[in-house]
Amino acid sequence: MKRKIYFLIAGCIITVAALAPIQGYFIYNTYRLYAKEANAQITQELLRLETDGKLDTINSVWMSRTQQFMRDYAEGKVKSTEYEKAMRGLSDSLSGEVQQCIASDSMLAKYDVTYTNYVTSARICKDTTQPADTIFKGKMLLYGTNVENVPEDKASQSTWRDNTRQNDSLSGAFEVVTTRYYSIANWEKLVFARMSGLLIFSVLLLVFVVVLFYLSIKNLIAQKKIADIKTDFINNITHEFQTPLGAMDIAVKMLQRNDGGLTEEQFGHSISIIDRQNKRMQKLFGQVTDASLSTEIDTTQATIISHTDIAEIVNDFALSHPEIMTMQPQMDDAALFMDKFHIGTILNNLLDNAAKYGATKILVSLKDWEKQATLTIADNGMGIAEKDQKLIFDKFYRVEKGNIHTAKGLGLGLYYVKETVAAYKGTITVKSEPGKGSEFTITLPKP
Repeated sequence: MKRKIYFLIAGCIITVAALAPIQGYFIYNTYRLYAKEANAQITQELLRLETDGKLDTINSVWMSRTQQFMRDYAEGKVKSTEYEKAMRGLSDSLSGEVQQCIASDSMLAKYDVTYTNYVTSARICKDTTQPADTIFKGKMLLYGTNVENVPEDKASQSTWRDNTRQNDSLSGAFEVVTTRYYSIANWEKLVFARMSGLLIFSVLLLVFVVVLFYLSIKNLIAQKKIADIKTDFINNITHEFQTPLGAMDIAVKMLQRNDGGLTEEQFGHSISIIDRQNKRMQKLFGQVTDASLSTEIDTTQATIISHTDIAEIVNDFALSHPEIMTMQPQMDDAALFMDKFHIGTILNNLLDNAAKYGATKILVSLKDWEKQATLTIADNGMGIAEKDQKLIFDKFYRVEKGNIHTAKGLGLGLYYVKETVAAYKGTITVKSEPGKGSEFTITLPKP
């Protein structure tokens, strides 16, 4: 069964480990799809902006300046190095007008788009007998809204040629190449906003799968634990009943002898055996019945339990276990508030457990504090492993070595102790190390 659980856990881990990257892959592809769609929309909108005439007035300004410069250059009035200086003075005013055009476009404003136009090449044919002169080559700003210099993508490119003939020649004809760029400041934010539903669903789905696996494994482990407890309980109760039933069987057979061979002493001994074993079986049945019914513990008969009452219970236990040294330090006037029957059952269970698990010395102490009292039972027995300390108060649980229980019982004693202490709004704790004994501390509030 444990192997199946390990296989199930390994399978769940592998499944989640495979599911997560698959989900990530689909999400990444969706992101790329949304980004591509947004890019296409923006490019189309920028193209519409360039072709619907909104930028014609702006473009006509720098074109006129360029045309005039080319004429002056052809006549030798200016040098090519002065072109960039001549155009730079226009960029600020033209950029302001472009900004207004971008802001008035709802789609571009939504994506927080920047739009920039650069001159990348300018040439003029000054003399028809010579190759064209390069006035400018590089990246010179005409106008734009990218004031923060964020990375840009290329939008489009256009070439303006002025082939006006002068004296039936191409002298003075020029060519200017411009390139437009754009950027989206909140690109990732907008794409992720569109994907928010998918992202939330994917995360919730992954969490749901993990929780489902966790609950399934937890339930399987709990079912295994219950099955083990039931099997263990059946084995324990079968073992516990074998002894009294066997003794009663022998006693009954002795009584069934009709040859008159039984003496009065033998007859009385047989009856005594039957009586003791009957009481033992009744006690076992009572423990099982009380545990199964889980009846509420009545605390209305609680009274003051003095250190003298505690001493009497411990002394009675010592009489039946002469091999164990029981010690009681000075308890002063300390007292508990509990039903005498309940405190007797609690102490007998704890003392009997100490005897079962190898104790030769038991120390019982009662201390009185300002708002509570503590009863401590310490022994030098075999101790309790840390992994068992959290389970010893569970119903039917018994500490074992391997698959073999070293002491008799049904695993109900400490469960009853815990339930009884809880009924009085108290707590019980245990400190123990294997081979160094155990110490149980019961803390009860004062009335």
